[in-house]
Amino acid sequence: MKDFVKYIKMMRYALQFKMIIILSALFFVFGIIFEIAGMGATDSSYSLPALYLALTGMYFYQMVFSCTVSKMVQASPMKKKLQVTGPILITFISSLIVFAVYVALRLIKITPEFLYDNNITYPRAYSTIPFMAVWLFIFFVYMAFSYRSFILSMVFIFLTIIGILGFSFKTEIFIRMSENLIGADNSPLMIIIVSLAIIIAGAVIGYILSLLLYKKPISEMAVRYALRQAQNK
Repeated sequence: MKDFVKYIKMMRYALQFKMIIILSALFFVFGIIFEIAGMGATDSSYSLPALYLALTGMYFYQMVFSCTVSKMVQASPMKKKLQVTGPILITFISSLIVFAVYVALRLIKITPEFLYDNNITYPRAYSTIPFMAVWLFIFFVYMAFSYRSFILSMVFIFLTIIGILGFSFKTEIFIRMSENLIGADNSPLMIIIVSLAIIIAGAVIGYILSLLLYKKPISEMAVRYALRQAQNK
């Protein structure tokens, strides 16, 4: 618990702290507004609100990790915790919060009237929940690479976007998943549980990758990019 409080306090020393907080807040607010306003696609699992909210938690990883590039932290005995445990833990908790917010909004929205008006089924409507979970999984893996191999992380996220969304934004795999998991009386409980398991798996894999890559030098390209952005604020 003491370490968690330290991670929270350190975020204010992050590069571009104010900008990151603003961007994170904007993604969070617009994600909620877009979901309430019904700006997500209804004929597929692709959901812009879910994607925006998923991005919210990832900014916290950047805030914690960017604090560790200073020489003082590099020489600190807490360096490993700050570069491995801290970013993953903060991101995991913030991701669970935004996921809970999205699920709550989704459950409130999905009514028989909503399904009738949009001519969709319960599994299709609920399929945006695992869609968000998979993106959180991907972001955990991406962030584990981002400060160690900047180019590799960008290639990974680019190929993933093409692989999952394709060119038509038709993500039928999530609809089939929801059809297999939906319970009696169209209960989304198992869909939510499996989605949570995907998020937890992403955090665990991200943590393992961070441990494996810990001794690899921080990417100069990633640091230069962050510093350049900070200087241009």
